[in-house]
Parts: sequence; C-alpha cells; structure tokens
Amino acid sequence: MNPKYFFFPLCTLGFLAQVSLANAQSIIQERRSKLNHQHQALNFLDFEVQNYSLATENPITSSPPEDRGIWKIFISEPKPEITVPKGQGETIQNIRVRFVDQDGNRTQGKTKPDIILREFALDRGDIYDTNLAKSGLEGVNDLAPVQEASLTLEPVKSRQGINEVLMIVTVEERSQFFFSFTFSLKPPTALEGSARPVTVEPISNKANGLFGGFRFGVINLGGNNQALSLGISGGENSLGFDLDYRKFIRHDRGYAVNFFNNRNVETEFDEGENDVDLVDGSDPWVHRLGGGVEYFHPLGENFQGSLGVTYQIVSVRNDFFSDELNSTDALGNSLTVSEDGQDELLTVTYVAALDRRNQEDDASEGFRLLMQTDQSIPVGDASILYNRLSANYTQYLPVPLFGFTEGDRTLILNLQGGTILGDAPSFEAFSLGGSGAVRGYDRGELATGRSFVLATAEYRFPMFTFRAIKGNFKVGGTLFFDYGTDLGSDDDVIGQPGVARDKPGDGFGYGLGLRTQTPAGLVKLEFALNDQGDGQVIFNIGDRF
Repeated sequence: MNPKYFFFPLCTLGFLAQVSLANAQSIIQERRSKLNHQHQALNFLDFEVQNYSLATENPITSSPPEDRGIWKIFISEPKPEITVPKGQGETIQNIRVRFVDQDGNRTQGKTKPDIILREFALDRGDIYDTNLAKSGLEGVNDLAPVQEASLTLEPVKSRQGINEVLMIVTVEERSQFFFSFTFSLKPPTALEGSARPVTVEPISNKANGLFGGFRFGVINLGGNNQALSLGISGGENSLGFDLDYRKFIRHDRGYAVNFFNNRNVETEFDEGENDVDLVDGSDPWVHRLGGGVEYFHPLGENFQGSLGVTYQIVSVRNDFFSDELNSTDALGNSLTVSEDGQDELLTVTYVAALDRRNQEDDASEGFRLLMQTDQSIPVGDASILYNRLSANYTQYLPVPLFGFTEGDRTLILNLQGGTILGDAPSFEAFSLGGSGAVRGYDRGELATGRSFVLATAEYRFPMFTFRAIKGNFKVGGTLFFDYGTDLGSDDDVIGQPGVARDKPGDGFGYGLGLRTQTPAGLVKLEFALNDQGDGQVIFNIGDRF
C-alpha cells in the first residue's frame, strides 16, 4: 500500500486544524510586517490538543512547546534571535512603554508599565548596554499579557555634551480572555491535581479510557500580570476540575494557588490478569479533593524550579456520584491506609527542570532532566509518612543511520526511575504500562510498585513529504523499544494492588510508527507488540518525551 494513503488518517486532524487557521496565520504575518518585528516568534494564547490512544489510553502530558507566557501555544515555530539596537555608549535619559494595537497604532494599554520595566536591568541614567537590553526584551516577550514587543532608541537633545536617548519599549498586548482545549499547565509545577504535568509518567493519578478537557480564564487581572483559570476534564472513567490562580513577579517567577476535585478509576486498581473490584462488583473510584500553593523561580539558564505544599483528602468510592466509602476491595485488600476509606495527605514538593535541548519541538540534540521529591507530613488518622523520589532524563543524539529523504535522524534515549521511602499508599505508587511508559501494554497493566525503572530507545528518521491544504507535511518514521520494571517492589505497596491483580511486574514493548508535525502538534500513529505477544495500535497527539 502506498504509504501516503496509509498515513492519511494520521494527518486528518492536522489538515482540519490548518484550514481553520489559514486566515489567522495571514493576519499574524501582516502584524509582523507593520510592527517590523523580525525577531519575534509566532505566539498564540490558543489551543493545545492532549494525547489520545486508539488503545483507550488516557491522555498523557506532552512535552510542551516554547511557552510565550503561561499557556501552551497551538502553533509552534523555532524561536528566532531577538534583536535590539547596538547603541554607541549613549546615556538613557528615560525608559518609556508604548502600547500599540495589531495595526501598529498607539493605544491605551491595560498592563501597568512597571510590569514591563522591571524585566530590564537598565534604568534612567545608565549607559545603554546591548546585552542587558536584549535580556530584558526577551523577558518582556515571555510575559503572559504580551503578544509582541520591540525596543528602539530615540535621540534627545544632549545636555552638556552628553549623548542621551529615550529607550522605547513598544508592546502589543494579547486578549485578556482565553479558551483552550487543554487541561494541563506548563511544567514544572509543585502543585497536585490531574491538570498538573508529572515528572515521571508512571504515576498513579491517571485513568484509562477516552479523556478530554478544556481550560478558560482571564489573564492580566488589574493590569498586574495575574491569571485566573478553570480547567474541566472528563472521560469514560474520570471527571474533575482544577481552579488555578497565578501571580507573576517577573516572567519566570511568581506564586500560584490551586483547588482541585476529581474522581478517576485509577490505574493502580485497574488492569492486570485478575479483575479485582469492590465487594458490590463496582470499580474503585479514587476521589481526590484538595489544594495547594507554590512558588516557582529560575535556578539558572533554562533551569526552572518550583516549591509547593498540597493538602488533599483521598477516598475510594463505588461510583462517580457515590458518597459511600470503601477501605478494602472484594478480596479484603486495603485500598486506603485508614480503615474508614478516607485518608488525609499533606505533602511538600520540590520540582526542577533543566532543559538543554536545541529546540522544544522535535529536538534533535541536547538533553532534558526532570527531578522531583515529595515529602509527606503525617496528618489525620492515616498519619502517612513517606518521601517519594523520581527523575526523568532524555538524551537526543544525531545518529545518521538511515532515512529516505532530507531531515534529522535522531536517537532518543530516555531513562526514568523512582522510589518511595516509608509508607507506600497504593494511590501514590508507580503504575507502569501505556503509551507514555511501555507501549504494547495498557496504562497500569504492567505493574504497580513502590519503585520502578523505565528505559526507552527510539530512533526517528525522515521518510517523505507531501502537500495538502496549502501546507507541506514532513512524514517521519520511528522504531522504538521500551522496558519497565517495578524491581520486585509490588508486594511492598499497601494493599498490594499489583499482586492482587497479577500484574507481570516487568516487561517490554517494541514497534514502529509514523509521525508528522501539524498545527495541532506532533501527530503519531504507532503499532506496538509486548513480550506477552499482545499488539496495540496507538494514536497520539504530542511527544512522550
């Protein structure tokens, strides 16, 4: 069969998205021309599509594209070098912020000028410095309320022979209101909840089955670079919401508060050879109700950290709308630590992300390292005490083995691992399997353990290019191998959900796939086999790394 016809279902979503965005893209180019911003990346406060699988996988949080603000963008382009005037040793007489509309005409801005000016390490009376000006302008363009910004110097009358200039920062603001087809926020975040990106994929707060979500809200409240948003998610085995407030001190630091409420048939109590339900034959629904506060800040270049505290009440019910608590399953295994079916959990979390990839989307060299520690503080009847450690390292290597056209040939090596020291509640354990972990297995089907190691090798190569709906689509192929193990720790989890369901504990999956970049993101179609001989067809939007 012609590969172009085989690949057509994979690209259909991207084609439809591009049709709807054709006019928007032309408008963006017109704005750029009028503002003469040769240095800006295209950025939208718009949509993100989450990952779905034809094998009824839950959506996984994809590696986010470059964020121009706090929300993930829908159209991603490489970030060009931002340029500023070189200057000739002028003294800055004053710094002014000038707001313009999409046509470049002056307008009244909503953002307070101090929000813009504090991104610069320059002040009136300073000698103009190109590097400091460039760094400040990059920070301005990363502010959530800013659509585009540029910097110019305007000469003024010299006093006593001093060469003075006005430094003008020209800003076009984005809309204060937004709606996006996404539920997740940008990592790293130390807050809990199903809307939060995770450091490692095998975390037991997900559900199997079809799943979707959206988020809407307001940014730049009061002109002070604050944001308030509500995310709502739902699926055949889950339903919940996440309310998030963020206050930015600068573009890369600030604090956030969230409140979440969700119920899922989570993977630690699902899948496996044995189907173990509640006494009445119902699936165990895990209810998480809580909230937290975090402070996020830069640790260095491309190095971000976040410290947070979260309190949540975790209980097990027999239905989404049920108020009946269940502490054990039909075999008498514990589902919660306390005997009443409801646990209190207070955790202090620190997350760090070091990103040295050559580009956010479809990286071909560099690396990314994610690290997290969660320390619980004993509260309530359960008095849970543990420290959970996890890390995720991805290396991108240019390896020109083979390919069928021009393009990057990249070997991706990923290693993830984690362990729980102390108490190991089943609802906080690591669950292996799924398109984000070991392909060929369903989410949570492989293992649920106190510890885990997950390793992946994936080779990406170019195949062919074709044109459709006024766009060129570069199609690439993938060969992959995944291996995961709970290191024999399934019997060290409270209630032993992996043992009760006879999950293998370790296994591997391998296969091949097709992939292309579309306006909706990276679209993938993969076929995977596992070591048990089972096969799986997986359709995903977004990258797993």
